[in-house]
Amino acid sequence: MSNKSHWKESYPVSQAEEHRVSRRELAKFACMGVAACACAQGVRRTLLPAPRAADSIPVAREGELAPGESKLFKYPTDDHPAILIRLDDGRHVAYSQSCTHLMCPIHFDAKRDQLVCPCHQGFFNPRDGSVISGPPPRALPSFPVSTKNGMIFVG
Repeated sequence: MSNKSHWKESYPVSQAEEHRVSRRELAKFACMGVAACACAQGVRRTLLPAPRAADSIPVAREGELAPGESKLFKYPTDDHPAILIRLDDGRHVAYSQSCTHLMCPIHFDAKRDQLVCPCHQGFFNPRDGSVISGPPPRALPSFPVSTKNGMIFVG
């Protein structure tokens, strides 16, 4: 039994105290986590720059979409979903299909005349991409639309 008491004297921390975290240790861990995230963002922006806008791409034929219809496509790269909408007045508009809140895919609801993000109930105006309601912090990124030789181009 003398070995047991010698062990307790050499290691005075009880097992229950072993997993306790002080406020100082928690604050240090939180600050290190924030610093690591900030460094990772800096490295990502340096090594992986934002995608460049591609040249104009054909998306649809003139007359392919009736007023109130939409078509999905990829722009500016194959990794970025986008949506082309023919408004009731006949104009075509194009937006990123990724919600500005948490990048959920949006869709066009012709009956409500809104772009809808079903993840967190975000709503956008299809005429200019502005936020109508919900958590999105900013308007949808828009892309220029043009018509040439019977085709609708984006970009």
